[in-house]
Amino acid sequence: MKPQSLPALTWNDDDPQASIGPGQSRPVPGAQTRMYRLVVKPAGGQRMKVLLHAEDAERATRYASNRWPGAAVSEPEPVT
Repeated sequence: MKPQSLPALTWNDDDPQASIGPGQSRPVPGAQTRMYRLVVKPAGGQRMKVLLHAEDAERATRYASNRWPGAAVSEPEPVT
């Protein structure tokens, strides 16, 4: 069986560099959050616009960086 490439908005749970889970790639349940818009450009992939729930802009950047290790992540903008 041939390995398939994953769609752009998914991440590989088996990636040893990825940090997936509450508080690492998403807010902990019950946290006060807002929606942030970011542009993520994975290495060797196309850029994508991503909407993430996060407590603040710094954590939105951290969540995106943990989901897509090695990707370029833009400055998050709050969605109003």
